[in-house]
Amino acid sequence: MKFEAFVAMRYLRGKRKNRFVGLITIISTAGVSVGVMALIVVLGVMTGFDEEFTAAIMGSNAHLQVADAFGNPIENPDTVIEDLRRQVPEITAAGPYTVVKAVLRRGGTTGQDYAAAFVVGVDIERERLVTDIEENLSDKRGRTQSAGALPGRGEIVLGYILANTLGVFVGDEVAVITPRDSPSPLSSNPIQQKWLTVSGIAEAQFQEADTLFSYVTLETAAQIKGQHGVDGIHCMLQDPMKAGEIAKRINEEMGYHATTWYESQRFFFEALQQEKVAMFIILMFIVLVAGFNITSTLIMVVMEKKRDIGILRTLGVSTQSIIILFMIEGLYIGLSGTLAGVVGGIIFAQYINEIAAAIAYMLGIDLFNSIVYHFDHIPMSIHYSDVFAITLSAVLLTFVSTLYPAWSASRLDPVDALRYE
Repeated sequence: MKFEAFVAMRYLRGKRKNRFVGLITIISTAGVSVGVMALIVVLGVMTGFDEEFTAAIMGSNAHLQVADAFGNPIENPDTVIEDLRRQVPEITAAGPYTVVKAVLRRGGTTGQDYAAAFVVGVDIERERLVTDIEENLSDKRGRTQSAGALPGRGEIVLGYILANTLGVFVGDEVAVITPRDSPSPLSSNPIQQKWLTVSGIAEAQFQEADTLFSYVTLETAAQIKGQHGVDGIHCMLQDPMKAGEIAKRINEEMGYHATTWYESQRFFFEALQQEKVAMFIILMFIVLVAGFNITSTLIMVVMEKKRDIGILRTLGVSTQSIIILFMIEGLYIGLSGTLAGVVGGIIFAQYINEIAAAIAYMLGIDLFNSIVYHFDHIPMSIHYSDVFAITLSAVLLTFVSTLYPAWSASRLDPVDALRYE
């Protein structure tokens, strides 16, 4: 062991006359540990939410939406699908879709509740291979609001928030109200409506989809919209993270207009990323406060060890060695706190749902309401890159906190240090 590291370790282990310095050292170490632990747990939860929401968005939206470059209906969707799958082997499944902007009204003599919605017509057999339309009607992944079955002829599936807004349940009737493209000369009514039976209530675990979207068969959508052909093609990819480059290839080489699942929710994902960065910066202040504690601890050690520093200097120890000695002592505190925080944070993250359940039981409250957060558990995902960034940031802050005390120790005059000894 080098001289500086040996002396720094002795200073940490040695008995001090001033017990207060030892207490401050423990508090500084605990402060770093708590800060690192909080960063790991909070960023793990935020990453978990990010991944869960990404899965929900990709499940509710196709990885790619391919439409005509000029916005015209696609008259021959089967031919387009064959062309896409032949030239883009990354596409594993595809199905046509049509979107109708409509107002929904519940049936019955008192049915006066209205809600705006997108009525999406799909080929049910193909769509179940592209999106989670079938899974959204089940109780998988903690769903509690889903019910019913996929739509058939004359039926409709509503997002559960949309269904709650209308006050309808499975088996009730709703009217799909749309503008009349060509009013009859015998009628001045500018709207048309089609009555459909609610066959299912879907929970996509994503607020936009659950609030605005409903689903019908492709034939029903064609009757409502009065359009020949479809609006576009939903595509599923082997790797959804490559959707951008595949969409660019389709736009340039095939002459279609392709949009990705990420583009439709770009601002949402950007907001999540900004929140994660902001939370990282805010929680780093905990580590920064612990760094100030380390600074104060080392300053007290310097004041207590004036005689030792004077003796070392008279023995020929250089100012550089004194600086390194106190920097190493501060790093010992920071590294031990960081290591304890990393281990504690990972353990806490692994058992966060059990810990939350125990706290909820003791306090008699629901800490994580599945109806509010759309999940039956606290999502947690720890990435090694996040742990590395947290560890590196904590060590760097610890290192910076050692600079002034180490410099002040090196400036001590050995004559003044030993004058009254």
